[in-house]
Amino acid sequence: MLLGTLAFAQSRSSFTSATITGITASRTGNQISLTVGPAPTVVIGSMAYNVTEVFGVWSLDNNDDFTATGPSQNGWQFHSNTSGTGGIAGWKTNPNNGFLNDTKLFNYSTVTGQEEAYGYHVRVDGTLPWGGNTGYVTAAVPEPASMIALGAGLLALARRRRSR
Repeated sequence: MLLGTLAFAQSRSSFTSATITGITASRTGNQISLTVGPAPTVVIGSMAYNVTEVFGVWSLDNNDDFTATGPSQNGWQFHSNTSGTGGIAGWKTNPNNGFLNDTKLFNYSTVTGQEEAYGYHVRVDGTLPWGGNTGYVTAAVPEPASMIALGAGLLALARRRRSR
Protein backbone atom coordinates (compact mmCIF):
# COMPACT_ATOMS: atom_id res chain seq x y z
CA MET A 1 0.00 0.00 0.00
CA LEU A 2 2.82 2.42 0.76
CA LEU A 3 4.17 2.14 -2.79
CA GLY A 4 0.79 3.11 -4.25
CA THR A 5 0.62 6.13 -1.95
CA LEU A 6 4.08 7.32 -2.98
CA ALA A 7 3.01 7.53 -6.62
CA PHE A 8 1.15 10.78 -5.85
CA ALA A 9 2.67 14.14 -5.04
CA GLN A 10 2.46 14.16 -1.29
CA SER A 11 2.17 17.91 -0.61
CA ARG A 12 2.97 21.37 -1.93
CA SER A 13 6.56 20.91 -0.77
CA SER A 14 6.99 17.92 -3.15
CA PHE A 15 7.39 20.33 -6.09
CA THR A 16 10.83 21.65 -7.09
CA SER A 17 11.14 25.11 -8.64
CA ALA A 18 12.35 24.97 -12.25
CA THR A 19 12.42 27.03 -15.39
CA ILE A 20 9.81 25.34 -17.58
CA THR A 21 9.26 25.85 -21.31
CA GLY A 22 6.67 24.18 -23.48
CA ILE A 23 4.29 23.18 -20.65
CA THR A 24 1.41 25.40 -19.53
CA ALA A 25 -1.73 25.02 -17.49
CA SER A 26 -4.61 27.40 -16.89
CA ARG A 27 -7.97 27.26 -15.19
CA THR A 28 -11.24 28.70 -16.43
CA GLY A 29 -14.02 28.06 -13.94
CA ASN A 30 -13.73 24.42 -12.94
CA GLN A 31 -11.74 23.32 -16.00
CA ILE A 32 -7.96 22.89 -16.14
CA SER A 33 -6.32 23.01 -19.55
CA LEU A 34 -2.90 21.33 -19.74
CA THR A 35 -0.93 22.05 -22.91
CA VAL A 36 2.36 20.33 -23.64
CA GLY A 37 4.39 21.26 -26.70
CA PRO A 38 6.46 18.91 -28.87
CA ALA A 39 9.80 19.57 -27.11
CA PRO A 40 9.30 20.86 -23.54
CA THR A 41 12.25 21.44 -21.23
CA VAL A 42 12.91 21.98 -17.54
CA VAL A 43 15.98 23.63 -16.04
CA ILE A 44 16.79 22.80 -12.44
CA GLY A 45 19.77 24.70 -11.10
CA SER A 46 22.10 24.89 -14.09
CA MET A 47 21.04 21.58 -15.65
CA ALA A 48 18.63 21.49 -18.60
CA TYR A 49 16.54 18.41 -19.32
CA ASN A 50 14.31 17.46 -22.24
CA VAL A 51 10.89 16.35 -21.03
CA THR A 52 9.91 13.01 -22.57
CA GLU A 53 6.38 12.92 -21.10
CA VAL A 54 4.08 14.80 -18.74
CA PHE A 55 1.91 12.55 -16.61
CA GLY A 56 0.58 14.80 -13.85
CA VAL A 57 -0.87 18.30 -13.41
CA TRP A 58 -1.85 20.03 -10.15
CA SER A 59 -3.15 23.37 -8.97
CA LEU A 60 -0.78 24.47 -6.21
CA ASP A 61 -1.79 26.57 -3.22
CA ASN A 62 0.69 28.49 -1.11
CA ASN A 63 -1.62 30.04 1.49
CA ASP A 64 -4.27 27.45 2.37
CA ASP A 65 -7.24 29.08 0.61
CA PHE A 66 -7.64 26.60 -2.29
CA THR A 67 -9.57 23.32 -2.15
CA ALA A 68 -11.02 21.20 -4.93
CA THR A 69 -12.69 17.88 -5.57
CA GLY A 70 -12.90 15.99 -8.80
CA PRO A 71 -13.38 12.66 -10.49
CA SER A 72 -10.78 10.50 -12.17
CA GLN A 73 -10.94 11.16 -15.92
CA ASN A 74 -9.70 9.35 -19.03
CA GLY A 75 -7.28 7.12 -17.12
CA TRP A 76 -5.98 10.02 -14.99
CA GLN A 77 -6.59 9.73 -11.22
CA PHE A 78 -7.71 12.73 -9.15
CA HIS A 79 -5.68 13.53 -6.04
CA SER A 80 -5.75 16.35 -3.50
CA ASN A 81 -3.88 17.07 -0.29
CA THR A 82 -4.37 20.11 1.93
CA SER A 83 -2.25 18.97 4.88
CA GLY A 84 0.69 21.12 5.88
CA THR A 85 1.26 24.57 4.42
CA GLY A 86 -0.43 25.00 1.08
CA GLY A 87 -2.19 22.30 -0.83
CA ILE A 88 -2.49 20.52 -4.16
CA ALA A 89 -5.35 19.25 -6.31
CA GLY A 90 -5.03 17.67 -9.73
CA TRP A 91 -4.63 14.57 -11.85
CA LYS A 92 -1.96 11.97 -12.55
CA THR A 93 -1.68 8.93 -14.77
CA ASN A 94 0.91 6.14 -14.74
CA PRO A 95 4.35 6.79 -16.19
CA ASN A 96 4.50 5.80 -19.87
CA ASN A 97 0.85 6.88 -20.23
CA GLY A 98 1.64 10.60 -20.27
CA PHE A 99 1.88 12.75 -23.38
CA LEU A 100 3.68 15.42 -25.40
CA ASN A 101 2.43 17.75 -28.14
CA ASP A 102 -1.22 17.83 -27.10
CA THR A 103 -3.77 19.54 -24.83
CA LYS A 104 -5.81 17.70 -22.20
CA LEU A 105 -8.79 19.08 -20.29
CA PHE A 106 -9.71 18.14 -16.71
CA ASN A 107 -12.78 19.20 -14.75
CA TYR A 108 -12.99 19.82 -11.02
CA SER A 109 -16.34 18.99 -9.42
CA THR A 110 -15.93 21.82 -6.87
CA VAL A 111 -13.35 24.57 -6.45
CA THR A 112 -12.91 27.21 -3.75
CA GLY A 113 -10.15 29.80 -3.60
CA GLN A 114 -7.41 30.49 -6.11
CA GLU A 115 -4.28 28.50 -6.88
CA GLU A 116 -0.98 30.38 -6.96
CA ALA A 117 0.83 28.09 -9.39
CA TYR A 118 0.65 24.85 -11.37
CA GLY A 119 2.83 21.82 -10.91
CA TYR A 120 3.68 18.96 -13.25
CA HIS A 121 4.92 15.38 -12.92
CA VAL A 122 7.45 14.88 -15.70
CA ARG A 123 9.85 12.30 -17.06
CA VAL A 124 13.13 13.66 -18.43
CA ASP A 125 15.99 12.40 -20.58
CA GLY A 126 18.61 12.42 -17.80
CA THR A 127 19.12 11.88 -14.08
CA LEU A 128 17.59 14.57 -11.88
CA PRO A 129 19.58 16.00 -8.94
CA TRP A 130 17.70 13.76 -6.48
CA GLY A 131 18.16 10.66 -8.66
CA GLY A 132 15.84 9.00 -11.12
CA ASN A 133 14.30 10.49 -14.23
CA THR A 134 10.88 11.60 -12.92
CA GLY A 135 10.02 14.51 -10.70
CA TYR A 136 7.48 17.08 -9.60
CA VAL A 137 8.27 20.57 -10.92
CA THR A 138 6.69 24.01 -10.79
CA ALA A 139 7.68 27.23 -12.51
CA ALA A 140 10.26 29.17 -10.53
CA VAL A 141 8.89 32.40 -9.08
CA PRO A 142 11.39 35.22 -8.53
CA GLU A 143 11.99 36.06 -4.88
CA PRO A 144 10.52 39.40 -3.73
CA ALA A 145 14.02 40.73 -3.03
CA SER A 146 15.08 39.94 -6.60
CA MET A 147 12.03 41.71 -7.99
CA ILE A 148 12.71 44.77 -5.82
CA ALA A 149 16.34 44.87 -6.99
CA LEU A 150 15.25 44.55 -10.61
CA GLY A 151 12.69 47.34 -10.18
CA ALA A 152 15.23 49.61 -8.49
CA GLY A 153 17.71 48.98 -11.30
CA LEU A 154 15.14 49.80 -13.98
CA LEU A 155 14.13 52.97 -12.13
CA ALA A 156 17.78 54.08 -11.88
CA LEU A 157 18.28 53.39 -15.58
CA ALA A 158 15.18 55.45 -16.48
CA ARG A 159 16.39 58.37 -14.32
CA ARG A 160 19.83 58.20 -15.86
CA ARG A 161 18.38 58.37 -19.38
CA ARG A 162 16.23 61.40 -18.46
CA SER A 163 19.24 63.31 -17.07
CA ARG A 164 21.16 63.01 -20.33
